[in-house]
Amino acid sequence: MSGYRNIPLEERKRLREKKYKKHNLANILTHWFNVGCWLLLLPTGIAILSSPRLGLSPVWWQEMYRNLFGGTANLIRFHYTIGLLWVVVLSFNILVGFRRYFVPFAAHRMLLDKDDIEWIKVKPLQMLGMMKDKSLPPQDAYNAGQKLYMYVVILGTLGIMSSGIVMTFNRIFPPILKQIAQPIHWVSVFAIVAGLMVHVYMGAVFPEEKEAFFSMFSGKVSAWYARAHHEKWYNEKLKEEAEWEDEVEREVAQSQPTHAATD
Repeated sequence: MSGYRNIPLEERKRLREKKYKKHNLANILTHWFNVGCWLLLLPTGIAILSSPRLGLSPVWWQEMYRNLFGGTANLIRFHYTIGLLWVVVLSFNILVGFRRYFVPFAAHRMLLDKDDIEWIKVKPLQMLGMMKDKSLPPQDAYNAGQKLYMYVVILGTLGIMSSGIVMTFNRIFPPILKQIAQPIHWVSVFAIVAGLMVHVYMGAVFPEEKEAFFSMFSGKVSAWYARAHHEKWYNEKLKEEAEWEDEVEREVAQSQPTHAATD
């Protein structure tokens, strides 16, 4: 934000009041549906891990959830029911919008470029208190860290879905698949949760990024935030506005002779 200290106060106010749409309603609903499912799946999944050798699930946690659901069988049944609902809804959303939304989004918003690579080199050091004087390269609608986490989420989600289906319907799959399903499930969950900790901190706690968190409710961010954190996307919006203004001016200019002749 230090690069914007010379911006006049009135311009800052204008940029803060001006809003850009970043997320559509479908994305917002899918995001919070995903959050809700994870809030149910993660704690129940941890409670199902009963081996004392793993040390991943405390005894009191297991007993609390088993008592809450009336036994291990009900706990497992609840876990895979919510899991199957999660799989069906996400798969439906992806299949319905694959060509119209996912492919264009992946092609224009998810690919890393040179600025992203530089951001990855600098940003972690700045978070550790180093290289504070070095400015970050401009970023698109999603910064390099968010793009990397998208890759983790996509691969992890595929791993969780496929392994979860094998474990749920284990009787119809060959033994080799059942043997590798559990470790794939755990590794996939761990990878997403590890990145989720950083994601939640950056979005909900880190002061400069809080507007990104609230955008998942409103779908919008201010032009000030876009300019400061997503300069490439901000410039793209400015270009779209300029093209729209030019088009309106052309339409007005073309209509003026008609009005003159009518008068």
